[in-house]
Amino acid sequence: MMQVLGLILILLCVQAFKLVYISDPKALCLDGTPSSFYKAEGYGTGAKKYILHFQGGSRIGGQSYDQLLKSALTRSKTVLGSSKNLNQQMFYHGWFERTKIANEYYYNWNMIHLNYCDGTLHQGYKSDPVEYNGEKLYFRGDQIVKSWLSDLSDELSKAELVIVSGCSAGGIAAYFWVDYIRSQLPASVVVYGVPDSGIFIDMPAIDGTDNQKQSLNLLLELVNTEVTHPNRECVNNNQQQKWKCYYAQYLLEYIKTPLFIVQSLYDYYSLSQMFKVDCSDNYNLTYCSQEQLDFSQTLYSKTLDVLMKRKQNFLETGGFAPSCLEHCFLLTPRYDSSDWEVPGLSGNTLENTLQKWLNSNQKYDDNFYIDSVEWPDNDKCSNSEMSNYQIQIQIIFIIIFSVIFN
Repeated sequence: MMQVLGLILILLCVQAFKLVYISDPKALCLDGTPSSFYKAEGYGTGAKKYILHFQGGSRIGGQSYDQLLKSALTRSKTVLGSSKNLNQQMFYHGWFERTKIANEYYYNWNMIHLNYCDGTLHQGYKSDPVEYNGEKLYFRGDQIVKSWLSDLSDELSKAELVIVSGCSAGGIAAYFWVDYIRSQLPASVVVYGVPDSGIFIDMPAIDGTDNQKQSLNLLLELVNTEVTHPNRECVNNNQQQKWKCYYAQYLLEYIKTPLFIVQSLYDYYSLSQMFKVDCSDNYNLTYCSQEQLDFSQTLYSKTLDVLMKRKQNFLETGGFAPSCLEHCFLLTPRYDSSDWEVPGLSGNTLENTLQKWLNSNQKYDDNFYIDSVEWPDNDKCSNSEMSNYQIQIQIIFIIIFSVIFN
């Protein structure tokens, strides 16, 4: 029994991602602690293949400058604004599993997870800290990303393939940075983008308010006076409306790197948090009013339009977009689960559709898996109690292992 437990512990150590601090002393989290990333070394056939993943976690917000700074101060006391309490090792699910049985295609790649501690969508920069309530706040998202890439530059320049990814706020960051990363690497390195749940539609909430855009403009005033958006072309073409470059629906026009877009057509975070459709809190629309159903359908239609426009303008674009109320797929059990297929009952999971796209040399046909049915008509759009229970159990095990190896 002890031998078995010892073997399990050894295997877990092999699978663990190790914490690495970014070397640049100016690349600081909100509270002034060093920024960091987790890394698992690639080997064998994956030795020269990389996944760069931006962590998600919303952003600082507020309807006034004071509220924005209060939000930043609160966040600076958490792992999304500080590196003080990070585990020395981490474990991830889905696309970042480190065993072949759990992740057949990518288990031995170099996997690098940029910890999100700037609070401003992995972008923006202020050279001087901002003092609020007697404490200093550092806004260094731009510096963090560029320093992270600098620390990795030697090995990335020798890579065969680099995939730029991220979920939620990290998905937005993947849209922001993918062309910049492409520009920093030799032409011999193949670069793709796989943003996950980074499309947040520009429209008012169900109550008619547009707090998200107001908050975004305040954020840009705070942290984007010394640097510009990573996608210069978007900024140059939207001088009077720079906020547009922070919405993927507008930014997609300027991204030249091939993309495989992962996106729910009924994004759960958008509906429940941004657009105040509170009936969606249980990941379905069963108890919604007709007004809420109509609003949700508007989100579906607008998201679908964004995806189809990108495909029309850039034919190599691939995608996986189920008609589910969900948010984030790649680093969750949803990545390879048969409970999320497009179309329903087709066997097309995110895992195998992404792999097919990566191996297709971006052929124009049969690489765009977008649900043609509305909620709840996809038979494999599962938000069942059992599926959610299984996910919760797996998350608990990940947390336990993380604590053990802290």
